[in-house]
Amino acid sequence: MNKRFLIWDNPKDAIIVLTVLLMALGCINVFSASFVEAKDMFDNGYFYLYRYAGAAVIGIAAMGIIGWKIPYRFWLQYRHIWYAILFVVLICVDAFGVTTKGAQRWLYIGGQSIQPSELVKLSIIILGAGSLGEYLKRGMPVSLRSKDLCFPFLQAAVFAGLVLVQPDMGTAAIIFALMIGLYIVAGLPRLELLSLLGMALAGVILLIIFAPYRFARVKIWLDPWQDAGNTGYQVVQSLMSIGSGGLVGKPFGMGSGKFFYLPEAHTDFAFAIFCQEWGFIGAVLLIAVFLVLAAAIHQVALNAKNEKGFLLVTGVNFLVVGQAVANMAMVCGLLPVIGVPLSFISYWGTALIVNLAAIGLVIAVYQDEIKQEVSQQEIAAVFEKRKQELAGKRPLPRRWQR
Repeated sequence: MNKRFLIWDNPKDAIIVLTVLLMALGCINVFSASFVEAKDMFDNGYFYLYRYAGAAVIGIAAMGIIGWKIPYRFWLQYRHIWYAILFVVLICVDAFGVTTKGAQRWLYIGGQSIQPSELVKLSIIILGAGSLGEYLKRGMPVSLRSKDLCFPFLQAAVFAGLVLVQPDMGTAAIIFALMIGLYIVAGLPRLELLSLLGMALAGVILLIIFAPYRFARVKIWLDPWQDAGNTGYQVVQSLMSIGSGGLVGKPFGMGSGKFFYLPEAHTDFAFAIFCQEWGFIGAVLLIAVFLVLAAAIHQVALNAKNEKGFLLVTGVNFLVVGQAVANMAMVCGLLPVIGVPLSFISYWGTALIVNLAAIGLVIAVYQDEIKQEVSQQEIAAVFEKRKQELAGKRPLPRRWQR
């Protein structure tokens, strides 16, 4: 486990350094993308930067506590309790949540807004890793034909349904995708996987057909230029912002997208502003950072001897890096607009805290594996020492041999 990873002594160090690097880039991008809107709305150009920094402090504290103070098995052991708590919270969101821009996704606690659906993503990973890992540990095949193994999938379906009501189809799809990804990694048979994907695709098609605004969104995704001044405006402005960055980008703070041309410039479409001000080279380097982070997390997963730890770390990889890939694909027009943040880069307080907590779980798995390796080495050293002592000790002569 404690092996070198590229230029770092171990993958844990790489994960920490890359996470801090991404947060530093996030601070720069959030400030640059939001200061015009923040100045106009709050008369304080640093408003969103301060809030990002506040969420980062909370997230780093959560990462430290989860990574170094609490064994990851604690979260797996009480996974059904976390599920029950979040189930009640989502009910509260659907009943009493704050509506912003047509979506009822937030709760206000102490004057601060939280988005519980972001917490659900991490809860789904913990739930799936605990349940599927238990079967793998027993050497039992993973199959949806098993009543017990259907339960995590049904729990994910309930969560996705509650989030879909808000409405938030993008997050609901991610919740499903995270659980399906864990089933795939756990070894779900190919025929069952194809059936599952077929049912999921059919469900998505039905949701799009019976919701006119979703159908219009897909239609615009296929050709945003057909209505560039109205429904396709955001996608067109995103593509124009990316293209205008050129090779090395515009001078810092001079990207035009944030001057009320590109909606959600500091949240969903933060990557467009990043490309505009950092250029093609900057975008490639950002993607490279995410890929190296994915490789480091994957290294921890591969070296985990515990099946639950392996699935937990893999799920975090899907969440942190997979969601970033989905966001960048959305901003570039490769996916419909689904309202997914770019990990560590977008201004999205709850998501930032959840991502850092997820990184804490990866560190916790790494720390646990290191402790087990050290413990095994110490036991082996004691046995070896005792063996040598017994081998070097001469037997006392018996009385009749004297």
